[in-house]
Order: sequence, then C-alpha cells, then structure tokens
Amino acid sequence: MWRTHSCAPRSHSGERILLLLTCLTLTPLQATSHEEIVDLFASMAAALTAANVPQFMDAFDKKMPEYGKLENDITALVNQAEVSSSIEPLKDDGDDSKRTVALDWYLEVRSRQQDGPLVRRRETIHCELSKQGKKWKIVALKPLEFFAAPKLDK
Repeated sequence: MWRTHSCAPRSHSGERILLLLTCLTLTPLQATSHEEIVDLFASMAAALTAANVPQFMDAFDKKMPEYGKLENDITALVNQAEVSSSIEPLKDDGDDSKRTVALDWYLEVRSRQQDGPLVRRRETIHCELSKQGKKWKIVALKPLEFFAAPKLDK
C-alpha cells in the first residue's frame, strides 16, 4: 500500500492552502528536458535565418562525426542564400542526460542574387543529444546532406 504524507496541518484548510501556495512559490521553476530541446532547435532555426553560423554550430558537440563538414556546409549555405526554416518535433525520447529526437524540418533557401531561384527542402532529421554541463549538445545528426548548400544556378 502506498502512503502519502502531507506537510500541511490537518486542522485548518486555510492554513493548508497558504502552506501549499508558499511551497509552490518557493519551488524554483525548471524547464523540462523537452522544453530545453525545443528551445535549442528554435535557436538553431533563428541562427539560420540570421546567417549566424557560430550560434547554429553552438548546438553541436565539436567531437560529433563530420562536425567540420557540417560547419563548412552551413557556412556555404548562409553565404550564398537567405534561409528560413520551420521545425516540428515528431519524437523526443530519453531521459535527463540523453535524448533521441526526430524533427520534421522544412527549409526555404533563396538565392541572394536578384531573381535567383528558391529551393525548398523538407525531411525528417534524426538527432542524438547529450547533456553536457547545463547545455544539451547534438552528438549525432542524420542526414547531414540536408544542410548542404544547393546549386542555385538559374
């Protein structure tokens, strides 16, 4: 049998409510792992739009396989095009130290040339993340080719 214990006095319901409100006020609000992951990918999408490669790459563990290739691809992508993206989480499994995430990621890549072409991409992106200190870092991402700069020749 499960037993529950209350720290509130049993005599006055008003005192219990006051104690409960006090406990809730003193309890620090902490983001859940899911919320932190959502914030991480929102930051990445904003970084692509702002052509901010360092901010985008900050989401990744520098030891990730093909980190350098991804950084080169992102740099080429934002140098030759205006990028906007939309990310919808499909799956987020794991615990407070490791997560596996699937994302429906949509990119619009518009050439910086006047009347240049527009390329649209949409793919399910699979990521593995690990909590490193207080930050989540992507330790694996597939497919990397999704972020390669497209050929925007007319």
